[in-house]
Amino acid sequence: MRLFILTDTNFTHPSELIYQKVLDIIEVGTHSAHLHFYIVGNQIPLTHQDLYTTYGNVTILKKHQAEKLIGEVTNAIVVHFGAELKSSQQFPHYFIPLTDPTLIPHSSWWSKWKQSRLFKQYLKNSAASFSLNDWSIDSLRKSYPTFATKLQEAWLPVSLLPKLEWIDLSATREALTQSNNYFLIFLPIDRLVDTLKEFSIFKKWQLTTMSLVVVVESAAALEEAHQIIKGYKYKEDIVFKTSTALKIEWLAASYAILFDAIDYDKTSIIEWAIHYEIPLLFNQMKSQPDSWLKAGEVFLFSEKMALSNHFKLYYKDEMYRQARAKMGKTWLLELTEQRNLNHFLKIPIDLKS
Repeated sequence: MRLFILTDTNFTHPSELIYQKVLDIIEVGTHSAHLHFYIVGNQIPLTHQDLYTTYGNVTILKKHQAEKLIGEVTNAIVVHFGAELKSSQQFPHYFIPLTDPTLIPHSSWWSKWKQSRLFKQYLKNSAASFSLNDWSIDSLRKSYPTFATKLQEAWLPVSLLPKLEWIDLSATREALTQSNNYFLIFLPIDRLVDTLKEFSIFKKWQLTTMSLVVVVESAAALEEAHQIIKGYKYKEDIVFKTSTALKIEWLAASYAILFDAIDYDKTSIIEWAIHYEIPLLFNQMKSQPDSWLKAGEVFLFSEKMALSNHFKLYYKDEMYRQARAKMGKTWLLELTEQRNLNHFLKIPIDLKS
C-alpha cells in the first residue's frame, strides 16, 4: 500500500509540528511490510528528509512528482493536515486536524469564514478525520457537530523527539537570548502589556539576567509586539517569535513554559515539553478539560502579582521547579497508558484503503 503524507497545509501550524507528526507516523508504520511512505512537500528541510529516509520504505517527493505518481497507481491512501493533492480523488483521504480556524486570534471575519469553509470541506471529503487526544475531539465535535461521526480519536505515539544534549540546549539559549536562561510564554497580544508589568516586578526583585521569550500567533501580532516594547525598561531581555517558527529546541532549552489562553492546538507542544521535563504553567481557562489539569500548574494569570510571584518561585526554588516537571511527567505516563488500554485506531497501521 502506498501512503502519501502531505506536509503542506492551508492552516496556521508550526511547520515543526507537522514534520514531527510525519516522523511519528513513519515510526509507527515502519514494521508494516505492506506500507510504503511517500512524503510530499516542496519545502521539507534537509534535516527532516534525512530523518525520514533512514527508513527503507520512505520516498521524498515534490508535489508535482506526487501528483504524477498517484495518477498512475491503483492502491493508495492520502494522509494530510489540511491540503489537497491533484489526481488523488479516487483514493481515501484521512485528515488530521491539528488546529481549528476559529482558534486563530485577531484574524478578520472574512479570513476565518474562508478557513472554516475549507476546514469543513476537508472533514466532509475525508474517509475519517482523526483527533489525537480527548481535548481535540471534544472541541471539534462541539464546533462541527455535522461531522461528529466522521471524527474519531486515534493513537499516534510521540515516537522520536530529538535527543538534545547540553551543548544543543546551550546553543539554543545563545541564539535566542545571548545565553541567558528564559521563560517561554505563549501569549495573545492583548495580554502582553500586563505580562510585561509582571515581568518587570520580577526583574526588579531579583536583579536577574533571566529573559522572556514571547510566542505570538501571527506576523501582525509580532509587529504590534515590537511597537509595544518600545521604551520598556527590560526590552533587551524580551524576545518575540511567531508560533509558526516554533522549534522543539525552544521548549527543551527553556526554564519553564507558560500557556496563556490556549486550546487543543497546543496539546502536542505540551507533550513535547513534558518529554524534556520542563515545568508548565497554565492560565486558568474554561477550555482546558479536567484530564489535562495535572500537566502543569494552573492559576489565574490576570490576578495581580500572580505571574511575578510564579516567575520568582520557579527562579529561586529549583527543587520546586523539578517537582513540577516530575508532576507533568507522571501525568503524561498515565495518559499514555490510558491511550494504550483504550485500543484507539493506530495511525497508519489501521488505515483502510
